[in-house]
Amino acid sequence: MVIYILGALVVTIGSFVLMAYGAGYGGAALGIILGIIMLIFGNLAWRILCEYWIVQFRIYEEIAALNRHMGGVSPQPTAPSPPPSPATPTCSTCGGPLRYIQQYQRWYCDKEQKYV
Repeated sequence: MVIYILGALVVTIGSFVLMAYGAGYGGAALGIILGIIMLIFGNLAWRILCEYWIVQFRIYEEIAALNRHMGGVSPQPTAPSPPPSPATPTCSTCGGPLRYIQQYQRWYCDKEQKYV
């Protein structure tokens, strides 16, 4: 907002300077006409340029938010799988074989139907 106001002030002051001092270069009428044209279209062009910048930054923010939502920017590290063992571990209660459930990162006994 501050940048827009500063730019609009520069364009407006420049157009008034052109109206005041433009008379020496081609007549008073030409200086005033060019100053009015600069006042209208210069401020319009500055406004369009600032709006374009705002839209570009908002598009970037939306893409970054979507990317974060989809897990693209900083994916969480996956838990390491258990180290391979030469033999399948056994349940301490029933002695049956255990299987590793990656989703819960725990060993499961099928016979007793519980996690060890």
